[in-house]
Amino acid sequence: MSTDDGANWRQVPVVPSGTGWTALLSNPRTPGFVSLRVTATDAAGGRVSQTIARAYAVG
Repeated sequence: MSTDDGANWRQVPVVPSGTGWTALLSNPRTPGFVSLRVTATDAAGGRVSQTIARAYAVG
């Protein structure tokens, strides 16, 4: 997650949830936006990454 439009990224824990995964993150205390990035790798070494800039607003 990033709270500064992707200048800095912070890893957040993920936990199994049903047939997928859920990221556990805390919203920043100040108004702004949260950007999200996920990278997934399968057993064969295939990899995908997706970034959503300003995924949601806080405050």
